[in-house]
Amino acid sequence: MTDDEFQRLKETEKRHLRAKKRLQATLDQLKQQEEVQGVVRRMTQGARRLLAETESLVDRLRGAVAEQEARFEVALDDEWEEDEGLREAEEALRDERAEQLVRRMKAEETESSMRPGAAPDADESAASEAADEPHPEGPDKTIGRMGDLRADDAS
Repeated sequence: MTDDEFQRLKETEKRHLRAKKRLQATLDQLKQQEEVQGVVRRMTQGARRLLAETESLVDRLRGAVAEQEARFEVALDDEWEEDEGLREAEEALRDERAEQLVRRMKAEETESSMRPGAAPDADESAASEAADEPHPEGPDKTIGRMGDLRADDAS
Protein backbone atom coordinates (compact mmCIF):
# COMPACT_ATOMS: atom_id res chain seq x y z
CA MET A 1 0.00 0.00 0.00
CA THR A 2 1.33 3.29 -0.98
CA ASP A 3 1.25 6.49 0.93
CA ASP A 4 -1.43 7.95 -1.34
CA GLU A 5 -3.67 4.98 -0.87
CA PHE A 6 -3.01 5.03 2.83
CA GLN A 7 -3.85 8.75 3.01
CA ARG A 8 -7.01 8.23 0.97
CA LEU A 9 -8.08 5.33 3.16
CA LYS A 10 -7.24 7.40 6.22
CA GLU A 11 -9.30 10.36 4.93
CA THR A 12 -12.22 8.06 4.07
CA GLU A 13 -12.11 6.54 7.52
CA LYS A 14 -11.98 10.01 9.09
CA ARG A 15 -15.02 11.11 7.08
CA HIS A 16 -16.80 7.92 8.04
CA LEU A 17 -15.97 8.44 11.75
CA ARG A 18 -17.00 12.10 11.57
CA ALA A 19 -20.31 11.16 9.92
CA LYS A 20 -20.82 8.43 12.52
CA LYS A 21 -20.05 10.98 15.27
CA ARG A 22 -22.56 13.45 13.75
CA LEU A 23 -25.17 10.69 13.52
CA GLN A 24 -24.51 9.69 17.12
CA ALA A 25 -24.83 13.33 18.25
CA THR A 26 -28.05 13.65 16.24
CA LEU A 27 -29.31 10.40 17.79
CA ASP A 28 -28.43 11.67 21.29
CA GLN A 29 -30.22 14.95 20.60
CA LEU A 30 -33.27 13.08 19.32
CA LYS A 31 -33.30 10.85 22.40
CA GLN A 32 -32.97 13.89 24.66
CA GLN A 33 -35.70 15.69 22.70
CA GLU A 34 -37.96 12.64 22.95
CA GLU A 35 -37.28 12.42 26.69
CA VAL A 36 -38.08 16.12 27.13
CA GLN A 37 -41.26 15.73 25.08
CA GLY A 38 -42.25 12.76 27.28
CA VAL A 39 -41.70 14.86 30.38
CA VAL A 40 -43.70 17.71 28.85
CA ARG A 41 -46.52 15.28 27.96
CA ARG A 42 -46.58 13.89 31.49
CA MET A 43 -46.51 17.41 32.92
CA THR A 44 -49.34 18.44 30.60
CA GLN A 45 -51.39 15.41 31.60
CA GLY A 46 -50.67 16.10 35.26
CA ALA A 47 -51.61 19.74 34.82
CA ARG A 48 -54.87 18.75 33.11
CA ARG A 49 -55.62 16.29 35.88
CA LEU A 50 -54.86 18.91 38.54
CA LEU A 51 -56.95 21.46 36.67
CA ALA A 52 -59.86 19.02 36.50
CA GLU A 53 -59.51 18.25 40.22
CA THR A 54 -59.29 21.95 41.02
CA GLU A 55 -62.36 22.70 38.93
CA SER A 56 -64.18 19.89 40.69
CA LEU A 57 -63.18 21.28 44.07
CA VAL A 58 -64.14 24.80 43.03
CA ASP A 59 -67.52 23.54 41.81
CA ARG A 60 -68.10 21.71 45.10
CA LEU A 61 -67.03 24.83 46.99
CA ARG A 62 -69.36 27.00 44.93
CA GLY A 63 -72.20 24.58 45.63
CA ALA A 64 -71.45 24.64 49.35
CA VAL A 65 -71.25 28.45 49.34
CA ALA A 66 -74.54 28.70 47.45
CA GLU A 67 -76.16 26.32 49.93
CA GLN A 68 -74.83 28.29 52.90
CA GLU A 69 -75.93 31.59 51.34
CA ALA A 70 -79.40 30.16 50.78
CA ARG A 71 -79.56 28.98 54.40
CA PHE A 72 -78.38 32.38 55.56
CA GLU A 73 -80.99 34.18 53.45
CA VAL A 74 -83.73 31.88 54.73
CA ALA A 75 -82.60 32.52 58.29
CA LEU A 76 -82.61 36.28 57.63
CA ASP A 77 -86.06 36.07 56.08
CA ASP A 78 -87.28 34.14 59.13
CA GLU A 79 -85.76 36.77 61.40
CA TRP A 80 -87.44 39.57 59.45
CA GLU A 81 -90.76 37.71 59.64
CA GLU A 82 -90.27 37.20 63.39
CA ASP A 83 -89.34 40.88 63.76
CA GLU A 84 -92.44 41.87 61.79
CA GLY A 85 -94.54 39.60 64.00
CA LEU A 86 -92.93 41.11 67.08
CA ARG A 87 -93.57 44.63 65.78
CA GLU A 88 -97.19 43.76 65.05
CA ALA A 89 -97.58 42.33 68.56
CA GLU A 90 -96.03 45.46 70.08
CA GLU A 91 -98.38 47.67 68.07
CA ALA A 92 -101.38 45.59 69.16
CA LEU A 93 -100.22 45.83 72.79
CA ARG A 94 -99.79 49.61 72.47
CA ASP A 95 -103.27 49.90 70.94
CA GLU A 96 -104.75 47.79 73.74
CA ARG A 97 -103.03 49.89 76.40
CA ALA A 98 -104.28 53.08 74.74
CA GLU A 99 -107.82 51.71 74.67
CA GLN A 100 -107.55 50.73 78.34
CA LEU A 101 -106.31 54.19 79.21
CA VAL A 102 -109.20 55.80 77.33
CA ARG A 103 -111.72 53.50 79.09
CA ARG A 104 -110.19 54.23 82.49
CA MET A 105 -110.23 57.97 81.85
CA LYS A 106 -113.87 57.79 80.73
CA ALA A 107 -114.72 55.74 83.81
CA GLU A 108 -112.98 58.24 86.10
CA GLU A 109 -114.70 61.10 84.35
CA THR A 110 -118.06 59.41 84.68
CA GLU A 111 -117.33 58.56 88.32
CA SER A 112 -116.31 62.12 89.18
CA SER A 113 -119.36 63.56 87.45
CA MET A 114 -121.63 61.18 89.38
CA ARG A 115 -120.28 62.34 92.76
CA PRO A 116 -122.42 65.14 94.15
CA GLY A 117 -120.70 68.51 94.36
CA ALA A 118 -117.44 67.27 92.92
CA ALA A 119 -116.07 69.35 90.10
CA PRO A 120 -113.83 67.65 87.61
CA ASP A 121 -110.28 68.69 88.30
CA ALA A 122 -107.72 68.14 85.55
CA ASP A 123 -104.77 68.14 87.97
CA GLU A 124 -106.40 65.50 90.15
CA SER A 125 -107.09 63.16 87.21
CA ALA A 126 -103.54 63.62 85.90
CA ALA A 127 -102.15 62.87 89.37
CA SER A 128 -104.30 59.74 89.69
CA GLU A 129 -103.14 58.56 86.25
CA ALA A 130 -99.52 59.14 87.22
CA ALA A 131 -100.07 57.19 90.45
CA ASP A 132 -101.69 54.28 88.55
CA GLU A 133 -98.88 53.90 86.02
CA PRO A 134 -95.65 52.50 87.51
CA HIS A 135 -92.37 54.09 86.49
CA PRO A 136 -90.01 51.50 85.02
CA GLU A 137 -86.97 53.30 86.48
CA GLY A 138 -88.54 53.94 89.89
CA PRO A 139 -89.58 57.25 91.46
CA ASP A 140 -88.00 60.50 90.38
CA LYS A 141 -86.40 61.27 93.74
CA THR A 142 -85.13 58.80 96.33
CA ILE A 143 -82.91 59.05 99.33
CA GLY A 144 -80.75 55.97 98.91
CA ARG A 145 -83.70 53.58 98.92
CA MET A 146 -83.77 52.35 95.30
CA GLY A 147 -83.09 48.73 96.25
CA ASP A 148 -85.81 48.84 98.92
CA LEU A 149 -88.37 50.37 96.54
CA ARG A 150 -87.79 47.79 93.84
CA ALA A 151 -88.00 45.02 96.42
CA ASP A 152 -91.34 46.46 97.57
CA ASP A 153 -92.59 46.59 93.95
CA ALA A 154 -91.70 42.92 93.42
CA SER A 155 -93.77 41.76 96.42
